Amino acid sequence: MSLLSPAEGWFDKKVSKDEKSWMIIALLLCISMFIWMIMWHVYGKQNPSSITYRTSTAEFSKLSEAYQKQNIVGTDAGIPVVRPQPNSDVIVMAEMWRWSPVMILQKDQAYKFHISSRDVLHGFSIQPVNMNFQVYPSYDYVLEFKPTESGEYKVICNEFCGIGHHTMIGKIVVIEKEEDLKLYGYENFKKAPAPLAEKKNEPLTETEMVLLGEQIYTLKGCAACHKTDGSSQIAPSWKGLYGKEEHVIEDGKKMTVKVDDAYIDESIKTPQKKITVGFENTPMPVFPLTDEEIKQVIAYIKSLKD
Repeated sequence: MSLLSPAEGWFDKKVSKDEKSWMIIALLLCISMFIWMIMWHVYGKQNPSSITYRTSTAEFSKLSEAYQKQNIVGTDAGIPVVRPQPNSDVIVMAEMWRWSPVMILQKDQAYKFHISSRDVLHGFSIQPVNMNFQVYPSYDYVLEFKPTESGEYKVICNEFCGIGHHTMIGKIVVIEKEEDLKLYGYENFKKAPAPLAEKKNEPLTETEMVLLGEQIYTLKGCAACHKTDGSSQIAPSWKGLYGKEEHVIEDGKKMTVKVDDAYIDESIKTPQKKITVGFENTPMPVFPLTDEEIKQVIAYIKSLKD
């Protein structure tokens, strides 16, 4: 903005030839870029898909959990690892603060990603190729994806989504041959593990309870906040948690509680009733677990000793 008003009659003055030339050049550039933008959308090889479906977070969460349970071949830091078949649909869930699942894809094969968010807006950014897409809750975004180079690619969230935003890093591994799995420590991830045998009218053993609890921990996304290696950046680690005394806040008052079956049951059903000191800014959501599933989670926590 000029400090002084222009001289009277400036609008009627003729434009010099060099200014006219630059204006014409700028206009031609704008027109050519506009035309090229349309051509790139039609003929480009990496255009984002325009296919979007309306869904609900509850519906997509069930779809995601069922997909991972059916296709899981292992886990990586508590995240399910899947090996989808070429030309198949892949369900990808974004939630605070993780991408799930980890995907092992085949080079030069096509896949159809269905991506949605369980909670808030996230940014699906594949690095280092710098592909970026926004992911909203209640929408199923369909992306047709064909990796042309093998390697390990990170999926980061480039839309700020809370205190654990910096930890929201997913993974896509693209292999050309089976031997490539060894490069990423995935040599045992060749087929889905056999599911636990269902028992009728027979109680589960403690080992089976622990395995089922670990499965719930993996599929429900507990690993996004609760680590099992002793680290506790966002929420208390589950390693060595059972039997420990924790400082919590209830109705604004600080108190000490012992982590036992009753406390874990209460924390899952009403997570905001007793908030662990030091983690007041990371509220835990309510997960709809059955009483039997809660017992399995407790068995898994008990098994994570120091």
